[in-house]
Amino acid sequence: MQFTTPRNIAAATNATNTPKTTRTIQHWAKIGKLPPALPLKNRTVWPVQTIRDWLIVHMPDADLTALEGV
Repeated sequence: MQFTTPRNIAAATNATNTPKTTRTIQHWAKIGKLPPALPLKNRTVWPVQTIRDWLIVHMPDADLTALEGV
């Protein structure tokens, strides 16, 4: 299973009309706007497919190629 980080999610939004920062992605995770994250050592990560599906629905113009594995 591949995972992605808030930094990669923010990079994926750079192609949209309203790019987001890593801090925004972390805030969205905290308030529950994103799918539940998984703790991995001292990092917060998401399964790539879960975030890809979320981006397709909520930000269809996102650059999905930015979701590289951790």
